[in-house]
Amino acid sequence: MNGPDSDQSTAADTTEQETDVGAEAGPMNPGKPGPDTTARLAAMKRALGDAERVIVLTHDNPDPDAIASAAGLGHLLRKAVGLPVTLAFGGIVGRAENRALLEELDVPFERAEDLEFPSTAAVALVDTQPRAGNNSLPPGQIATIVIDHHPVRAESSAAAYSDVRPEYGACASMIVEFLRALKLEPDRQLATALFYAIQSETMDLGREASKAEVDASLFLYPRTDPAAISRIRHARVPRAVYRSVHTGLENAWSRGGVVCVPAGRLDYPDIVAQLADLFLRVDGVEWVIAAGRYRDGLYFSLRTLDPGAHAGDLVRQVVGSRGSAGGHGEMAGARIDVGRLAPDEYEELLESLFEEFCEQLGVSDQPRDPLIGIDSAAEPASAPDTESTT
Repeated sequence: MNGPDSDQSTAADTTEQETDVGAEAGPMNPGKPGPDTTARLAAMKRALGDAERVIVLTHDNPDPDAIASAAGLGHLLRKAVGLPVTLAFGGIVGRAENRALLEELDVPFERAEDLEFPSTAAVALVDTQPRAGNNSLPPGQIATIVIDHHPVRAESSAAAYSDVRPEYGACASMIVEFLRALKLEPDRQLATALFYAIQSETMDLGREASKAEVDASLFLYPRTDPAAISRIRHARVPRAVYRSVHTGLENAWSRGGVVCVPAGRLDYPDIVAQLADLFLRVDGVEWVIAAGRYRDGLYFSLRTLDPGAHAGDLVRQVVGSRGSAGGHGEMAGARIDVGRLAPDEYEELLESLFEEFCEQLGVSDQPRDPLIGIDSAAEPASAPDTESTT
C-alpha cells in the first residue's frame, strides 16, 4: 500500500451515527481482517480530507468485479465516513449477466460522461488505476483513492491513498475485508453482488484465486440470495452475442494451441471477453486471442489455461504504444483506437497483431488451420452402452 501524503490527508469530520474508521476493528469471524486492514481504512479516511462528496469511478464497460466493488465502497463511505457518494462508469454495460447484476443490485450508477468533477469532490478509482487507458477519469484529474488488484502502475502513487494488491484475484475481496473490519454488514443485494463478482472474476475460485477470495466467499455466501445468483448466471442473452459467436466460428484459426478469433463488428465491447472464455473451452486450446471492433475501438481479450503465464505482460508488449493494455497472468485485454483507419488498413493491423501474438507465443512456425477442423483427426467419442445405462 502506498501511504497518503500527510499534506493531502486530514481527518474528515464524522457523524455520531457512523462507524469510526480509525477505531480498532476486530474481525467478524476468526482469522479475518485485523490491524492491517484497520490501518488501511484509517489512511483512506485521512486521504479524503475535507472532501464534500466522493465519486466512485470504475473502469469503462464495467464487469461484475468493478460493479460490485464500486457499490461496496460506496456503502462503506456512506456508512463509515458519512459522505454522499456517486457511483459512475464510462462506456456501457452490454453483457447480459452484467446487466442482470445491475438490476439485482438496484443501486444507481451514473454515466461518467455526464458528470462534473468539482474540486470539492474526491474521486475513488475502483478496479482500475490512473492513466490505465480503460477509465473515464478526466485528463488532469488526480484520483484521491485507488483500489485495485491489477499490476501496480506508477501513476497510482500520486493518489492520497493507493491500495493495489496484484496478489488478490478480485477487487471485491478487498472491499469485503474493509466491510468486515468495520463490522458493516452488507445487505442481501450487496452480498449477492460481491459474491457473484468474486466467482465471475476467478471462474468459481479456479483462476488466480487467493485465500482472500476463499475467505470472502465463505463469509458472503450465507448472506446471498441464491435465486438472484441463478438469475444473473442464466440471464437471457441477446441475439447479437450469437451473431458474434457465428462470425468467430467462421473466422477463427489456430497455430498449435493458440487460437485467434476475429469477431468482426461488435454490438458491445464485452463480447470479445465472452468469446475468449468460450473458445478457451475447446479441446487442445491453450491460448485464445479474441478481437473485434466496437465503434472506433479495436478490442482484444486474451485467455489462457497456463497458471504460470503472463497474459498482461504479453498484451502490453504486443500492443505497445498503439493503445492501452493490461491484465493478469491468465487473462488480459487491450483497446486500440482505429477510427481513422481505412478498412484495408484496419484488416492489415488486425492480421499483423494476431501474427505478433503468435510469434511471442512461439507458434508462428506452425501451420495455420481453421479452428473448425481442429478436431477432424481425433477419434470420435464412444457412444454410451445403452444396455448398461438407465
